[in-house]
Amino acid sequence: MEVDIFGTIVHSIENYGWYMLLFGLVFAYVYQKILKSYIDEYEKRKNEEEYAAKYHKNPDLFVERQIAQQQYAMKLQEKYKSDAEEYKKKLEEKEAKKREEYRLKFEGIGGEKLGSSSNKDKSNSFKPEYNPLTGAGSSSNYRPPRRSACSRGGCG
Repeated sequence: MEVDIFGTIVHSIENYGWYMLLFGLVFAYVYQKILKSYIDEYEKRKNEEEYAAKYHKNPDLFVERQIAQQQYAMKLQEKYKSDAEEYKKKLEEKEAKKREEYRLKFEGIGGEKLGSSSNKDKSNSFKPEYNPLTGAGSSSNYRPPRRSACSRGGCG
């Protein structure tokens, strides 16, 4: 008697497919919420123990590593300082260029104070009593009609 493995697998999936899917979803949820934290803790603890054992056996490695870390930090700090100085110089050059352009732009132009016009013969286009903040003549007397409760036909 020959056993049909493919047929057995198909038969199992046909009969128990939804249960398998449900079991898979529950397992994935449990793994994400519970098991993953335990596995991460275990790996972290294992790595710390290996690190401690490695440097406990050979303290010179620990000292070398600390020195290398300090040198790397110093190198980064020096690079940061040089970059900061370079940026500051560029900024100062840009400011100086901007000031020079501004100075050249306004060098030949003499300024006037407000209210002192050199053209006295120029006639004033506004009326002397005109004030733009007061509004224009008769249109300032407009008042909107009063609202009453009867305007919508509710009174009578």
